[in-house]
Amino acid sequence: MKSNYLSCRRSVPSIVTLLFFLLCLAQQSAATTYYISPSGNDATGNGSIGNPWKTLYKATTAVTGNGDIIHVVAGTYVETQQCQLAVGVSIEGDGVTSVLKSTLTADWTEMLGLHSPEGTNGNQHIAYLKFDGQNLSTFWGINVGGRSNVSIHDITMVDFKDRGVIMGGRNDGNGAPPTIYATGNSFYNNIITNCAGYNLSTGVYGRGCLNIGGQDGMLIYNNTISQTSRPEGYNGWPIKGWNEGYLRGCKIYNNILNKIPMGETNGFRGWNFAIELFNESGLEIYGNTITGGCIDMNFQTKGTYAYSVWIHDNTIKQNTVNTWIESGLILEYGTDGAIIENNTIDKVGHGIQFNTRSGNTVKNVIIRKNLITNVTMSEGTGGFIGVFSDGTNNYNIDSFSVYNNTLVASATTPPWWGLNFGALNVGYAKKINIQNNIMMNILTSWLVQGGNNAMDSVTIRNNDAYGNGFNNDPYFNGLPPTHYVNGSNMKTDPMFVSVSDFHLRTGSPCLNAGVYVGLPYSGTAPDLGYVETGVTLPVQLLDLTVTAVKAQNLLQWKTATEINSDYFSIERSTDGVHFETIGQVKASGFTSSLTSYSFTDASPVTGNNYYRLKMVDKNGASDFSNTVVIMNKNDASVIIASAQLYTNGNLQVTIACTKSQKAMLHVFDMNGRVYLATNIQLQNGNTTINKNTMPVSTGIYYVRVLAEGETIIKNILSK
Repeated sequence: MKSNYLSCRRSVPSIVTLLFFLLCLAQQSAATTYYISPSGNDATGNGSIGNPWKTLYKATTAVTGNGDIIHVVAGTYVETQQCQLAVGVSIEGDGVTSVLKSTLTADWTEMLGLHSPEGTNGNQHIAYLKFDGQNLSTFWGINVGGRSNVSIHDITMVDFKDRGVIMGGRNDGNGAPPTIYATGNSFYNNIITNCAGYNLSTGVYGRGCLNIGGQDGMLIYNNTISQTSRPEGYNGWPIKGWNEGYLRGCKIYNNILNKIPMGETNGFRGWNFAIELFNESGLEIYGNTITGGCIDMNFQTKGTYAYSVWIHDNTIKQNTVNTWIESGLILEYGTDGAIIENNTIDKVGHGIQFNTRSGNTVKNVIIRKNLITNVTMSEGTGGFIGVFSDGTNNYNIDSFSVYNNTLVASATTPPWWGLNFGALNVGYAKKINIQNNIMMNILTSWLVQGGNNAMDSVTIRNNDAYGNGFNNDPYFNGLPPTHYVNGSNMKTDPMFVSVSDFHLRTGSPCLNAGVYVGLPYSGTAPDLGYVETGVTLPVQLLDLTVTAVKAQNLLQWKTATEINSDYFSIERSTDGVHFETIGQVKASGFTSSLTSYSFTDASPVTGNNYYRLKMVDKNGASDFSNTVVIMNKNDASVIIASAQLYTNGNLQVTIACTKSQKAMLHVFDMNGRVYLATNIQLQNGNTTINKNTMPVSTGIYYVRVLAEGETIIKNILSK
């Protein structure tokens, strides 16, 4: 007994020490979920599931712990005071049955605010809720100012008077760029309806259902945003710039945007913007379906990126031809380094237009592989692609390329022009390349350039102009270009499959009639027009993206289906024309489910890096993906080298880093639900981490590392 007693006595300090350590660890990592319920009580409740509070206001004043969650139990809440959410605190509900309303009606006042000095790490999310503006009585919905790493997802928002959601890098109304841009913010899987007003006092100023500014790397995807409910002249835009924009490296993709078509009521015209943004660098807009509105960009500069705006694989359409002039894409003021490709634009008056101001320059523009159809005469004008100066005819064009587009005007009400380079009286236009295009049904000439100055270094080759005025020839107002190349053009029926299917039929004179401009092709030469006739892809590729992870470039892509696929060859180029193979990834073979792939280029070249995939099937047939481009950055790097999540909750992650630093490690699913949030210490070199989450089902999950100045995400399939 004595021996046992002494043994127990000696163990007491160890037990106490262990308990103290565990208690400290729990205090450091503990995150609490608090509850509000329609049956709760703000005076006597403590926020527990058994004794919840009654209002969101009470919860937001009481809950301030980093990682804490306010859970909104299903029901309807009518808030009488403005709610301010603390840094690090998230709000989750039970879906559309968790409804938040407000009695606030003052102008410039939001229902829910998240405000901090610039550069604050919010580390929080708002999800699975419905926000109701009560028939336009509440001015703003959610206003985020100055915070990074804020995610708003899976919410429904309806009927706010002026703006739905604001996400700004600044925490004031100043229109200057932020000193510290917000990073890591995201907005996805949301449904926003009728939350953007129009300022009739000026007649030209629309608000946004979603308003963004001062963002670096923000992701906006898988949302449905509609602004069609108000009378003509009173509707704002689905997506709008905030504080003069200032967006760097952001992506807007796979959204459905609906805008009421342009109209006029009592002398007010509502414009037709579905997306209107300002001061963009490295902005990518792709995979969106836009009905009733256009994309309008202002002040496009490349900065440190390979492009200012890259607008690709979107569908922009009107359901019916409008009496008022509608556009597909508008780029205003100066534009440097715009890439516009693989878009479908239908039933508009202007397809793609550049609206400059006095002395602005449009340069380094590539417009390729777009299908623009049913362009019509509206308000006495209309055309496919144009460069104009608002009121001055004083602008410059330098390096403007139009390749492999199919441009077909309305057969009944054709527009005046096809490509219009404006009345150039003061500025200059040089290095114009127009090749491999098909242009039909223009009332006058398919290419027009007026003014007193001649264009310089113009190449017009291997185009098919058919059914246009002016004998299907370009018109230069009596001033033919200097250094002019015009050859191998046709004036013949391109032989489309039908009046609504603009693929080329067998025997079309446009098959193999193009000149090589850097785009992949099959046969003896490129086809004319927007689509290359050739072998069927062994895979249905959904997207290919490249992300700079400091000194390395991470390529990621997904396939929807694969038939007899063998492997992907990853090809890189420094000029976008000549490619070399730098790696290979094995394909799945046969699958009809979403499959994700990635490849890391550990040694990119200095400057622009162009990437594409060569998709090869088991019979040796192959085809190419689209090309993506990024400018290499040669500073420190963090990358998720490998990650595996097992259904029992075991997580194994290896992270490569060039210096020792603290970071955060998150695991979450496709709905944004967090399974793990923990602090980690990274070493110089590889750090292998083993953690346990709750058990998970088989599916796609995401591992995210938040390190100094960067966020790295890798998608994995649990097994």
